[in-house]
Amino acid sequence: MITPISQINDKQPALVLIDGFGQVANGNIPAGDLPIALAQGTVLETEFFPSSAPIHSLRLRVATFCRTNHCHLTIEIGSMVLKMPAHSFVDNQYIYIHLPVPYHCEAGQALRIRLYSEDATPENMLAIWCSRRLPAVQQKLSLQALHLPENNKPRISIVIPVFNKALYTYNCLLSLCATETDISTEVIVVDNASSDETAALLLKLTGNFYFISNKENQGFVNACRQGAAMARGEFILFLNNDTQVMPNWLRTMLAVMDADPTVGITGSKLIYPDGRLQEAGGIIYKDASGCNYGRFQDPTLPHFNQDRLVDYCSGASLMIRKTLWEQLGGFDQRYAPAYYEDTDLCFATRAAGYKVHYCHDSEVIHHEGITAGTDVTKGYKAYQEINKLKFIEKWREVLNREHLPAHTPAEIAAQRLMQA
Repeated sequence: MITPISQINDKQPALVLIDGFGQVANGNIPAGDLPIALAQGTVLETEFFPSSAPIHSLRLRVATFCRTNHCHLTIEIGSMVLKMPAHSFVDNQYIYIHLPVPYHCEAGQALRIRLYSEDATPENMLAIWCSRRLPAVQQKLSLQALHLPENNKPRISIVIPVFNKALYTYNCLLSLCATETDISTEVIVVDNASSDETAALLLKLTGNFYFISNKENQGFVNACRQGAAMARGEFILFLNNDTQVMPNWLRTMLAVMDADPTVGITGSKLIYPDGRLQEAGGIIYKDASGCNYGRFQDPTLPHFNQDRLVDYCSGASLMIRKTLWEQLGGFDQRYAPAYYEDTDLCFATRAAGYKVHYCHDSEVIHHEGITAGTDVTKGYKAYQEINKLKFIEKWREVLNREHLPAHTPAEIAAQRLMQA
């Protein structure tokens, strides 16, 4: 073990743990588009939470700079230390590393892994392909105080509607407190008559946190309208409570708005908690069916990492100019309690002469379906089909004139607005 001169722990290596059945034990790990050079004294350290144990082998993607290197790569997996010669790796290809004996660990418990090269030189050096490390999820609700720096003139008002799921709300607020506190924001939490620990959590918020406590569940649409009515910011940003924000998620969205006054709405890249892409901007077809562009794919692929105009941005993380929100009258209440209100707002934004913009550098982890579930035949989620019909009725002419048939490949439909 070496003492690092430079320790990197905000990147996730393209490293996969494999159990005795040949199955991936740490979920999906993107291939990564960030090569981290392991110069002498540089240690790449991360934690995995294996879903099964013991670990029998590893799969790792290494860059050798297209040459034969004479250094070694040291891998510490828990208390086990492996030292691999650099010439055993093929540039940019995955290699399987079989452990000399199975490594026994506990499923669900943190497993620390360190990667470094003790004998690296400027001429002989490896790089590990990485992605940005996803934020940790706190598994236990803490009712300690959360503070947001006070500012009487916030630029951005973040509106978060909540209904129960206090632990998810807590993780969301933790991530907000940990990122970009230099940007003047206020956070307005609208509690839709939660029956869990949500009320106790909200009482622990200080500074530029504000909350509304509804005696009855008002649904997503009306809760957002309530929060927006309180907003003092130049921009209103709607954020689901089952999200965790990544570093620079807000700064990049704000930069888009500041650079182009014709952009009315901008939205984030949404990523599943296991690292897979959930949505890189939304597509709407002629029949009003939707497509989450890039769903379940690798979020580091080039075509998901280009800003572009889109049909809609998900209300899970959507920023709109407050003046435009007021001009349009906010979310249309015909879609209450929820679903298609964000798509409708984006269509109304374009009709008013503004652009709807996907910001690829704004990354948000979204634990999809936590509040409303995923079954469209019952409960809250059933409004997805009901509101689709309302949306068709309102936007039929635009759908028929401008949008592509439902069988159109997503790669073609995603570029529709860029070619207009």
